[in-house]
Amino acid sequence: MDNINEKIFESNLSDVLHGSMMPYAEHVIMDRALPRVEDGLKPVQRRILYTMYEMGLTPDKPHKKCAKIVGDCLGKYHPHGDTSVYDALVRMAQNFNMRMPLISGHGNFGTVDGDGAAAYRYTEARLEQISYELLRDIEKETVNFNLNFDDTLMEPDTLPGRYPNLLVNGAYGIAVGLATNIPTHNLAEVIDGTIAYIDNPKIKIDSLMRHIKGPDFPTGGYIIADEELKKAYLTGKGKIKIRARVNIEKDTGDKKMLVITEIPFQVNKANLLKSIVDLKETKTDITSLIHDVVDESDRNGMRAVVKLKKEADPKKVLAYLYKKTQLEISFGINMVAIASGKPKQMGLLDIISYYVNYQREVVLRRCKFDLERAKERAHILEGLIVAVKNIDKVIKIIKSSDNTAHAKQNLMSEFSLTEVQAQAILDLRLARLTKLEVNKLEEELKQLKITIKELSEIIADKKLQMEVVKKEMLEIKKKYKEPRRSLILLSDGTEVETDEKEEPVIVEDMVFAYTANNMIKKMTEKSFANADRSISEKTTKNEIMSLYVKAKSDETIYAVTNKGNVVKIEMSALSESRYREKGVKLTEITREVSRDEYPVGLFAGKDGELPETEILMVTTLGVAKRINFNKFNLQKQYYSVMNLKDGDTLLTATFYDANPEKFIACITEKGKILFCTNKGLALQDKNAGGSKLMDVAKGDKIIYANVVDDEGEVIVITDNGLYKRVITANLNPVSRGAKGVKIAELSNGAKIVYG
Repeated sequence: MDNINEKIFESNLSDVLHGSMMPYAEHVIMDRALPRVEDGLKPVQRRILYTMYEMGLTPDKPHKKCAKIVGDCLGKYHPHGDTSVYDALVRMAQNFNMRMPLISGHGNFGTVDGDGAAAYRYTEARLEQISYELLRDIEKETVNFNLNFDDTLMEPDTLPGRYPNLLVNGAYGIAVGLATNIPTHNLAEVIDGTIAYIDNPKIKIDSLMRHIKGPDFPTGGYIIADEELKKAYLTGKGKIKIRARVNIEKDTGDKKMLVITEIPFQVNKANLLKSIVDLKETKTDITSLIHDVVDESDRNGMRAVVKLKKEADPKKVLAYLYKKTQLEISFGINMVAIASGKPKQMGLLDIISYYVNYQREVVLRRCKFDLERAKERAHILEGLIVAVKNIDKVIKIIKSSDNTAHAKQNLMSEFSLTEVQAQAILDLRLARLTKLEVNKLEEELKQLKITIKELSEIIADKKLQMEVVKKEMLEIKKKYKEPRRSLILLSDGTEVETDEKEEPVIVEDMVFAYTANNMIKKMTEKSFANADRSISEKTTKNEIMSLYVKAKSDETIYAVTNKGNVVKIEMSALSESRYREKGVKLTEITREVSRDEYPVGLFAGKDGELPETEILMVTTLGVAKRINFNKFNLQKQYYSVMNLKDGDTLLTATFYDANPEKFIACITEKGKILFCTNKGLALQDKNAGGSKLMDVAKGDKIIYANVVDDEGEVIVITDNGLYKRVITANLNPVSRGAKGVKIAELSNGAKIVYG
């Protein structure tokens, strides 16, 4: 007995309860019921999505059994019941619960009538495309990882979350002493609001609500919200009313019907209709006017009909039903989420602030990862290029070495290489020793150095990091934008202005420019006209417009690049700049553009309504192509309009004047000019490679080409500061394909740099 007494510890009940309750409460709050502000996910949701990502259930792969997903998630990351995992998975696939479902389900995943999903052995799932945006770049050390429950695997603390999922899909949860109820919102509005905050971190709630008008529920309906919504967005707590969308229609006779097409969020349709039937049975003055209740919903959408008697006033019956049933409900907004390691009740600005700072960190970490990999690859390429250029000596060293280790050491000594470079040389395949492969290595190294420079600039500049966040969110908005489903009403029943009611579009005269600093920007025509465009020692490359085109603010810019491609740029996608401002890189418009690609011609027009104006394109090696501008009418943002041969580059793209009395003039770097007749150049399709315009000598290239008349003059400038004027009337026209004649005597290796 004495031994037993030694193992008994006496303690106050209050201390025991406190010591047991607090860890339990903290676990429920932090690791179960509340979402993180960064990605808007609860732990079970995050673990399901990460499990599916690891399983390769991407949007382009077939669906897999939910039993497999649930089993993997339980075994690897979520040591709780299978019901908790499957219920969370089902909810993420329900389009009546999630504004943007994160999982694509096959099979029975429940209904708005409250029917449960089929057992997980019957259903299948995979990731939705938009959920991939939450996971994108997770492999690039963008988020923190921690050990799982049994310390055998690593799981992410948060997902990269490339759009504000907490606001888009909302959240609902009850913890210990805490609860959260965050409404869903429209993706495009939330992104617009987030970008408005990035542009002005001191933005007020009234200005922010011009972008984020209010919640947008997946089941639609009407939201009745006045100052209460603003209070909820300010403090994180408030109340709004959601009302079903009901139309008054006539049946085949003179009787009226109330047709319900949308119901309040999270209302069970079957129970709602049952409550109306129950009211009908009470036989009050108003409910006795209800003749029948019929659910006519099908795969085409919701349609529940309340049939009324002939003498009924449908408006009075509807008002009564709003009051007595769930055709109208109160929705308590309580925006609580985990932020800075603890639960916080946050207003709209607080949520967006946390999210923006998190996204900047994600971009910074990704850039550091990419920079490190780019430097590693560049280091290897430098060694490979040395080896390939001295291949005979390398082979001799390897053949004369006793073993691999000896060969590695000899290579390091002979060419001052690192161990990594020497190993890469030893791993080099013989097929990569051709001239073409050498050029590819040098081209890859050149591209990597550009990438390293750009990534270094982003890492060093917080403003550039924010620009990347903005650009990538705008891409997501463009890809997944959907119209608003819930209409917002004031308490008097009038509709709040939303983007669905189109406001008059103000069309402005703009100038779109490509600068000598390899940047693009747009400015008002007034700003462009008033700018001092004279060149002085203080002039920066940002102020030198290499190309520009005048356009309307509602038009699309078609930038033809040096690689024969077209980049379509919506004027609305660019922020307005001043004349002297820097602008943005072409690669920020679309990732498909390569780093060394730049515009050689700019054209403006309304997408889908392009005229049959002709365009002339000329390459540096003397190939010309004539094409109709309306051939640029494609849905793609980036596509080819001229196939170029290896080593050739598109020099210029300009509007073409097919007047036979005009001429095409080409000037080469080594002083040749071709003045040829403007005849016989056939119109071609966008896939054609063009026709021969000039026979360019080996080692030479065209630096100027355009359509001219015989009344003007040509001016050429050399790289040693000399210039010459030539009257075009003194030039003898020749046919296309000729070599041209000498326009200037060049000495000491001088070249013509401008014509």
